[in-house]
Amino acid sequence: MSNTPVDAGAHSDHDHGHHHAHDHHHYDHYDAAMANRLDAFYGRIDGRLNGRIAEWVKGESVLDVGCGFGPLTEYLRSKGFKATGVDLLEQCVLEGQKRYPQADLRVAQSETLEFPDKSFDTVVLKDVIHHVYEEDDIGEFLADVKRVARQRLVVLDPNPTFILKLARRIIGHIDPVCAPADAVRVVTDAGFKVVKLDYSELFAFPMSGGYVGPVMVPAHPRFIGSIVMGLDSALMGLVKAIGLGRMVGWRYLLVADIPQDAQAGLEGNTK
Repeated sequence: MSNTPVDAGAHSDHDHGHHHAHDHHHYDHYDAAMANRLDAFYGRIDGRLNGRIAEWVKGESVLDVGCGFGPLTEYLRSKGFKATGVDLLEQCVLEGQKRYPQADLRVAQSETLEFPDKSFDTVVLKDVIHHVYEEDDIGEFLADVKRVARQRLVVLDPNPTFILKLARRIIGHIDPVCAPADAVRVVTDAGFKVVKLDYSELFAFPMSGGYVGPVMVPAHPRFIGSIVMGLDSALMGLVKAIGLGRMVGWRYLLVADIPQDAQAGLEGNTK
């Protein structure tokens, strides 16, 4: 499931010119029952992706924008971070609250991030930026992200390769796209400095089915999934070594920092 960004949906009643979450046709296939996929092989793939994100979190406090059912928020909490997740899709957040009762998951009331300036060390956009890029004002959204972030932005998003787009067409899954180069451009334009761009998931992710695709690897016995994940990691390493990661990886990870001089300037202006 593409976690739904706070930016991509309902605005408060006094705002104009923006779409409500239920107006986006890309959201109509999301439902609470999809959370059961997290108990299957996909849950292990999702956990591995959450681990990759956690490696790049800076500081202690994290905002998971478009948290969906909250597996990333819960993962970060379990690793000792002070994590908060927000999403516009109430049914997903409510299901997540039942699944992860210790996680701080909240239903967003508007597309604006309703937190004070510099509230979080790191802001994470997991499966989010493609929605905002094609459906809303990406510059306005990233400016709001930068406002609430003290140090870092971490983006994990589908890499729209030919293979991924073909697979989506085959299963009839419609979703926006934001290519890595476009993500780098808009994040840089927003005043962040990109420090990392990496690719992962060669075949294990599509074989898991994600939230909406056909499942090709059973949850049990677990050793089957372990073999698939091990082979995936090994072969993806080889593919990246010869410079083809961008062409075949199903997910890209982008890490960007707020330049310290910009941070210092902002703090100076508030004194």
